[in-house]
Amino acid sequence: MLEKVKVTGVTFFKDEINGKHIDSGAVFIEEHLNFTKGRAKGTATQKYPLGEASRAQALMHLDFPIMAEVEFVRITNGNVSSNVVQTIKPVALAPKTETTKQ
Repeated sequence: MLEKVKVTGVTFFKDEINGKHIDSGAVFIEEHLNFTKGRAKGTATQKYPLGEASRAQALMHLDFPIMAEVEFVRITNGNVSSNVVQTIKPVALAPKTETTKQ
């Protein structure tokens, strides 16, 4: 499923810990808090795995937050389902005008 989302940050790690090679990245996406029961309001960020660190590193030059088109894929281990980011493409923002700079 393709969505336009607000990305608030990105992290990555590519190194070894105790002899085990780790290559991972993640993106943080702003989402609405569960307001359905009336006990929450506003937004929070949710961490989504990107897979390899290189995918996160490709976004590091950007000034966050950014808007991006993200394609999510739902995966499962047979018991628990989760969403992972399949693709992420920053969306160009309109240039700031005098009225939007304030």
